[in-house]
Parts: sequence; structure tokens; C-alpha cells
Amino acid sequence: MAALVEPASALRAAAWQSSTFGGLLLATVIVTIGVAQFIESGTWSALRLYEHRTHVLYGRRLCAALGFLAVVQVVNGLTLWIVMRGMAVLRPTPSAPPHSFDSGATSGVLDAGSADWGEALTAMGGALLVQALYLSVGWCAAALLRNSIGTLALGAGPWLVTSPLLLLPIGPFLPHAWIANMMTLPGEGQYRLYFWVQATPQPSQAVSAALVAGCTVAFALLAQLLLRSERVLRPID
Repeated sequence: MAALVEPASALRAAAWQSSTFGGLLLATVIVTIGVAQFIESGTWSALRLYEHRTHVLYGRRLCAALGFLAVVQVVNGLTLWIVMRGMAVLRPTPSAPPHSFDSGATSGVLDAGSADWGEALTAMGGALLVQALYLSVGWCAAALLRNSIGTLALGAGPWLVTSPLLLLPIGPFLPHAWIANMMTLPGEGQYRLYFWVQATPQPSQAVSAALVAGCTVAFALLAQLLLRSERVLRPID
């Protein structure tokens, strides 16, 4: 993990965290606070009286949520960089003994390589795309269930329940694998660092990015349709 003393590598690691389990939970909580509670309390129907265009309301909240998540990424990356710099100064990494049992291997060390600023910014943009997908799925859950607890469960639950399927032959066809390939997550670190079941690398990173973007657009359109329905405007049954 010596590469994390570089700011670009630390920002890329923060983007990896934002696109996996930590980002999923944060995005689901944002949807629960910002949308599900509005629908549950009847505030959404009041907003529709002043702005009947659902895509405008949805777009504003999506932009605000993504802006907040981008700030969280930067703060997380800076914090990680400062902590790792402090650890490097206070406790330098010891060199391996010449005749150690693990010849030539760095046991317990996960080397994901250094990153330049282009790779760091690309990873941050990819993480925001993934979090837009998480947000859209959460909005669909909020519009369907109209309560906070159900939104938390349906927004994050399917991602966690289906993640072990990556170990089966259908693994490459799951969104988890597309996200892992698009973000170039280190294979060993997917589970150890990011609570993401290790996914098999895909042949093309561009194809995975296109699939993630397609899912994001599809769920965003579905969320707008569900939020536009009259069922969302009625009080809780």
C-alpha cells in the first residue's frame, strides 16, 4: 500500500471505495433521507403542485446528490493520503529479509500500483457513474414502497444478496462484474478492502462502462416514471 502516499493514488483508492460497498450504503441512505421520507410524509405531492415536471425534480436531486458524493470522494482521498503520509513518516515500511520463506513475494501486502492524475480522475468519474446507478435503483425502491425501511432494504439488499453469484458461471453477466472491471479493482482487494466479491476480469473495460451507463440510464428513466405515477402522490395505505 506504499502507493497511497501519492495523492493521485489515494484519490483513486477513494473512488474504488465509493463505487463498491461503502458508496452503495451512502447512496442508499441519501435516497432514503432525500426521497423516501418525502414520499412517506406527503412532501413529494406538495412539491409536485409547484413543479409538475418530474424529470426536473429528479434531475435537481440527482445533481445535488452526485455533487455531495463527489465532495465525499475528495475528502476521503485527502484523508487517506494524509494518514498514509503520516504512517510512512512515523513507521517506514520494513524491507523483507533476504532469505524469507516467501521468496520474492510480499505476503499480506496488496500492490495495486501507483496512479497518475488521469487515472485518478477517470476513477472518480467512474465512481460517480456507479453511484448514479445506486441512486436510481434507490429512487425506484422509494417510489414503489413509499417508506424508509423498505427503501433501505430494496435499495441495497439486491446488490448484497446477488454478489455471491459472481462465483458462478453467470458472474460475468452481473452488474457487480461490470463495475469491478470498469473501475479496474485489484482482484485480491475486491473482497479484502472493498467488501466486493472477487469478479473475473472482462475482455473490455469500455464494454463494461457502456453496460453500467446503460443500466444507469434505464433505472433513471424507470425512476422518473414511477415518481410520476399517481400512486406516489397518495397517502400511505
